[in-house]
Amino acid sequence: MYKLSTKQKREVYAISNLLLHVLVFVILLLSLNSCTGKDLPATACTTLATLKDRQGLDGCDYILVLDNEQKLEPVGWDGTSPLPDDASQPLQNFSFKDDQRVSTRYNKVEAASICMVGQTVAITCFSIITNSHGCF
Repeated sequence: MYKLSTKQKREVYAISNLLLHVLVFVILLLSLNSCTGKDLPATACTTLATLKDRQGLDGCDYILVLDNEQKLEPVGWDGTSPLPDDASQPLQNFSFKDDQRVSTRYNKVEAASICMVGQTVAITCFSIITNSHGCF
């Protein structure tokens, strides 16, 4: 058996402490870096957004806030599409919640709006992001 001096014990402790800190840092870095585009649903909806409830404002409903803070005001939340060639109605069976993360695709439309908080858009693809990693 080897007998370690006090100085050697301190060195072993310092090295093991350093390794522990490096390990914790790597785990933290990996967990923070795990929220990527790979968490998106496998659909054609490629734009990330957050639903915001603006029903308290006159003439408003839910709006979409993109990750770059741009606000979109979807028209046709009630299932009617303002685009004549768009037969699909991607919003009709969703239960909306404030601060819900979604992926979407949209077309800009010129439509009258009472709410006037952002660009009016027609939603062509819409999907709720359900993600087991807790990434937003």
